[in-house]
Amino acid sequence: MSDFDTISTETWRVHIPSDWSERECSTRGSIYFESADGSKGAYFSTWRFEDDPRSAIEILESFRRVEVRSFTEMEGRTWQPVDEWTTANPELTVLGVDYLDREHNYRIACKLLAGLPWVVRSSFHDYDCSDYDSSKQFFRPIIESVTIHHEVA
Repeated sequence: MSDFDTISTETWRVHIPSDWSERECSTRGSIYFESADGSKGAYFSTWRFEDDPRSAIEILESFRRVEVRSFTEMEGRTWQPVDEWTTANPELTVLGVDYLDREHNYRIACKLLAGLPWVVRSSFHDYDCSDYDSSKQFFRPIIESVTIHHEVA
């Protein structure tokens, strides 16, 4: 198992493998980390929802709908849903989706978190997913480590 480094912003925290590094990201407002061999990566984006009348789960469901739509609209890809999960408590709501394009050995798992007013979207990419179970085992501790926190200044 890999050694992990903790990456922390003022809003979220994640443990990623020590051989991963931040890379240039073409998506404005997102941070991207990639494995040394380029076979795996993770994107993180943050939004602040103030004065929004929707509940945390309603906000995350709107994000999930966009995620699912982006999979179905992606040309040249055949994405299959392999997992979904939701957990909710007063402090944090989490919604996740996991999709696999078996023909191209490509997996994307998205974890959406809402600790209002903050929403964090994290997506984990396995660009060489020839073994789904191994990919799931590799990413599990990383995905589970993503959390929203509020650092005290």
